[in-house]
Amino acid sequence: MHIDYDELLDATQDDCPVPTIKTKEALDKMPAGSILKLVARNEGTVKNIRTFVRNNPYELLREVKDTEGFQFFIKKL
Repeated sequence: MHIDYDELLDATQDDCPVPTIKTKEALDKMPAGSILKLVARNEGTVKNIRTFVRNNPYELLREVKDTEGFQFFIKKL
């Protein structure tokens, strides 16, 4: 399944909680309806992003684990 996104955030070099902080900063700058693709390697980021999305006006469209790490597609509501 392919998802078009508006912005890419590569946090593969960052340790927790930096990917979540950068995700919030990126989404704050984006208009409603936009989709952010986050790429991260740290496994702790998975739980943090799920919690962050659940507690904010965002929707986690897709979460994928592959050879590059974890990919999250987050829509700003």
